[in-house]
Amino acid sequence: MNELQTSREGVGGSMGTGSGVSEVSASSSGQSYTPATRTPTQVTSPRRVLLKLFAHTVAMFTLPFFAYYGSKDYVEQEYGMEPPKSFIYGAIAAVIVVQGVIFSYIYQAFQEEQLEKRAAAAAAKRD
Repeated sequence: MNELQTSREGVGGSMGTGSGVSEVSASSSGQSYTPATRTPTQVTSPRRVLLKLFAHTVAMFTLPFFAYYGSKDYVEQEYGMEPPKSFIYGAIAAVIVVQGVIFSYIYQAFQEEQLEKRAAAAAAKRD
């Protein structure tokens, strides 16, 4: 099996085109693969999955609080609403943010699954 080396343009050496796209090159064959042609194990490493889960967990815990208190204070100061009504607007904003975080997590998982399918199809095509 070939030893894979990863390199990222613009990090460390010359800036090049600055596209920032990761590239994997097989050292013995000189072939290079973009992320769309990686094998499924290269696409979903446990570290990447845990990092994504941690980021969404932090977002799920913090962003709704910011949305709630930010929108509650905003409608109280800008529109002069009393607390019972401003609580409702804050709660609506927090629910919308929670739904956005959930959608983001599901969308990223779906995209990852599609990337894995394309990588598996490309690997099967090569064999």
